[in-house]
Amino acid sequence: MVTALADGFGRLSFDPVIVDIFHGGYENRLMEIIRSRKIIAFISVSGFGLPPSPDSDAVRIFNNVDAPFLGVFLDHPFCLHDRIDMPLENYHATFPSGHAGAFCKRYICPDGRFHHLPHGGIERATVPWADRNIDLLLAGSLFMCPNTQRAAWRDHGADVEGKLNDIVDLIWLDLTRPLEESVRQVLGEDVGLETLFPYMKTADDYIRNAQRVDSIVALAHLRPTVVGLGWEAYADDLPMVRFVGQKTIQESLGMIDRSRAILNPFPGYNGSHERVLNAMACGSAVLSSRSAFYDSAFSSEDIFFLPNRATDMPSAVAGLLADKDRLRIMAASGQRRFLSAHTWTHRARSLLQIGGIFPAAA
Repeated sequence: MVTALADGFGRLSFDPVIVDIFHGGYENRLMEIIRSRKIIAFISVSGFGLPPSPDSDAVRIFNNVDAPFLGVFLDHPFCLHDRIDMPLENYHATFPSGHAGAFCKRYICPDGRFHHLPHGGIERATVPWADRNIDLLLAGSLFMCPNTQRAAWRDHGADVEGKLNDIVDLIWLDLTRPLEESVRQVLGEDVGLETLFPYMKTADDYIRNAQRVDSIVALAHLRPTVVGLGWEAYADDLPMVRFVGQKTIQESLGMIDRSRAILNPFPGYNGSHERVLNAMACGSAVLSSRSAFYDSAFSSEDIFFLPNRATDMPSAVAGLLADKDRLRIMAASGQRRFLSAHTWTHRARSLLQIGGIFPAAA
């Protein structure tokens, strides 16, 4: 994603430089670039490269450069608060969910500058439809069996377990509703971030895993392929599912290229996910949970929107996969929509507008 975003800036006639903070001596490399180049913006992905603390020398160094600092975050801000409240003079933070800014202003930094920036995708060649050998693919790891996760809640006592169960029940009713709203409805409107955080983290971890497991169990008869870690426990009970284990990013993209349809069950309150746009980029059809962003940016001609609960999926998904012409038309429509507005070049342009380098969008 970092190289794709950098390539997007390159296509807009800029000369981006990537400083890998995992390489030794990156601080010297950064200072050399600051001294030798005209910096128009600093961009930090997921908070990497931000000053390690509000009182570090890095704050002074960045503030001495007349350039905006743009933090591109890919997750909900509830787990990123220490990277969001920074005393940088021209600091902007972006998130893939549209409601994240309101969360930040309420709980983290009331005077911060926060923006909505969905994921983008990488433009790639299209494998001919007849050459694709995967009918339905889910690319996603399973970090823990959801039944095991939920059973562990009782270790925290009956009160906490009951609240978590109530929160999860509310989330299932509407997966596009901001997570914090469901948590506050149970805990109370006046709770602070320290109280919200463990409930949001626990519920979010559970929902992500439960959606994936429930979807694969419900659609097992359609012989889906699953790539990712953690699925071993389900292999014996789901013999019709092809579990291929962990793959590299490039291998996973290659499997998406060879798929007719991509399955994306995810919590809609998170806004977007890169796998949807990468699937559209190569002309695969997308079957995804709803989100406010997907509803606003795409139509039912571009995406097949999955029901909230997996028990409602089998008949609808089976009918779609059986209708090869409809599936192919949907894939082509999604690809056109992607290319028109949702590449990483489009996101690079949005970042330049946020930073005041390009004029704001009309």
